[in-house]
Amino acid sequence: MKTEDFKLTDIHRILIGDVPGAFFIEVIIRTIIIYFLLILAIRLMGKRMALQLNVTELTAMVALAAAIGVPMQAPDRGILPAAVIAVVVVLAERGITRFTLRNQTAETVFHGDMNVLIEDSVINYKCLKDVSMSKSLVLQQLRAQGIDHLGEVKRLYMESSGAFSLVKKEEAEPGLSVIPEGDEDYWEPQEFCNGIYVCSNCGEKVEPQESPINHETSQSPCKRCGFDAWEQAVL
Repeated sequence: MKTEDFKLTDIHRILIGDVPGAFFIEVIIRTIIIYFLLILAIRLMGKRMALQLNVTELTAMVALAAAIGVPMQAPDRGILPAAVIAVVVVLAERGITRFTLRNQTAETVFHGDMNVLIEDSVINYKCLKDVSMSKSLVLQQLRAQGIDHLGEVKRLYMESSGAFSLVKKEEAEPGLSVIPEGDEDYWEPQEFCNGIYVCSNCGEKVEPQESPINHETSQSPCKRCGFDAWEQAVL
């Protein structure tokens, strides 16, 4: 369209565009066809597509979305090219899945690997950096799974799909609280352990005889992460 054709008062162009009204009937027909085409494509790619997606599955979904958007709205574009793209995407996804089943290295390359975010009640900041995740998001995941402090956690994995897997300890030990201090109703009733301190940053625990708290000098830095703030452990 030419510049002079654009007018803010042209309500017909803004709402309907430059297509005849009869095209809306065609849009309905196109949408129904493409809708069932998508259902078929997702069914052929397996039940995993209905769950949390891994990298290749997410790529397939984005490719399908890009393919179907144009023929649903553009009157000069046919549905057949979108169907061809859908077939190629489905075949590629199924081919990659079968290949990665036989090759562990290929599976890691295409799908990624799992990361240990918490190991024996201590936050692994190297892994957090690798997956670009903040400490607050990790604690949020723990709270969502009913965890009150890190002493209950043996492992927290981030799977290749982005899902979280929690392994609890058989017997909880004193650890860093995951409850926000601002929530006084939940923070104050916690059972704090006298003489047992944990790093406020990663949750590394020190025994009473190795207390890092020294009121005459500065506090000792954490041997795990180098942070110099400590708090009483919670049980």
